[in-house]
Amino acid sequence: MLDRTKAPEIHEIEAVTLQIAEVSHLSNGARLHYIKSETQPVIRLDFVFKAGKWFEEHAGVADLTGKMLFEGSMNYTAKQIAEKVAFYGASFENNHGYDRSEFTLYCLSKYVPELLPLVLDVLQNPVFPTEEFELLRKRNQQNLKVQRQKNSYLATHSFTKLVYGKTHPYVFGLDEHALDNTAKVELANFYKHRYSTDQLEVFACGDISEELEKLLEKEIATLQLTGAPSAPSISKVEGQDEDFVSMPESLQSSIRLGKQFPLIGHEDYHKLVVLNEILGGYFGSRLMRNIREDKGYTYGIYSAISPKEQDSLFFIGTDVNYQVTEKTLAEIHKEIKLLQKELVTEEELQTVKSYMLGKFLNDIATIFEQCDRYKRIILHKLPYEHYNNYISTIRGVTAEELKDLANQYLATEGLKTAIAGKRPD
Repeated sequence: MLDRTKAPEIHEIEAVTLQIAEVSHLSNGARLHYIKSETQPVIRLDFVFKAGKWFEEHAGVADLTGKMLFEGSMNYTAKQIAEKVAFYGASFENNHGYDRSEFTLYCLSKYVPELLPLVLDVLQNPVFPTEEFELLRKRNQQNLKVQRQKNSYLATHSFTKLVYGKTHPYVFGLDEHALDNTAKVELANFYKHRYSTDQLEVFACGDISEELEKLLEKEIATLQLTGAPSAPSISKVEGQDEDFVSMPESLQSSIRLGKQFPLIGHEDYHKLVVLNEILGGYFGSRLMRNIREDKGYTYGIYSAISPKEQDSLFFIGTDVNYQVTEKTLAEIHKEIKLLQKELVTEEELQTVKSYMLGKFLNDIATIFEQCDRYKRIILHKLPYEHYNNYISTIRGVTAEELKDLANQYLATEGLKTAIAGKRPD
């Protein structure tokens, strides 16, 4: 019988076991990855194309192209696409990213035979109807106008321009009139040249029977897209270190500062994740304790590392009353310098390690979350032991190593800073 007077035993996390997918190489050049689980009768299909912002010649084209595929195909109108997906209680959507464009279907496994032909038709036979294009462009223009009234949007947009240069594909968001002259033919050309089954990765996870596996292989192999998404020549443009976007009617300022970090596969990356967690990665971080709890300058402040296929970006973000903008920046720099000068205490380091390990286990609780981790391994060309290396690094990293990394990667003179808001009186 369970003795409820005794606390459960605590076990150290030595390693994790993520499912490694079975992989089928299809005749059209695509790779189909299976991660199977019979716990629930659902399935998720991700079609991942190398057709993100990295490949677009004009800003906004990659995003609009992905959305336009849902506006009509040779066999379905936009309304018919939406109605059929809804009829089966499914979800079919596009997620446009910096490096890739993904099309994701969620549904009950038993409905895959009915929905897969629709998905493939949307991907294979878009017609880019003129009326729907104009409506989509206007909706996106209006959304852009709304977003550009927000300090947080403007600060992040400005910050990423400082880091990468004004026209780099890793710049967040769009300039005010970026979509005004976008033509339908640009979307059709982007689709024609950038959507290719030769470099397509398809991830199927969930309740996949042997019969369904055969169906997926047979049907997805019929998808024939002949684009050639070769890597463009993109260079980083060095610019200024600071920018201020004036919003004179705002009582708050959005602050963004940071710099480029090593790629996710770099030997220092996992240790830098621990360093970031200490600085501003969770609710008990140093930035939160100082700037939120002690100074009361903000409701929240965070730091993060955003890994992309060609780069990683470290950044700190917060929103404060415009009168304490400079004081907030001073405190951020102070916390960074403390990491460079003083060793993290053993108590703080163990707290952060325990939090990170527990959060990681919680974040791989479902088969879809495990598939997301596997997907990152494939798309970033990481070793299969990447996440076990992550666990061992968290457990083994020392305060001395973190101090050395803070001095190597967090030099404050290399930080880019963008602020959107009202100038202090």
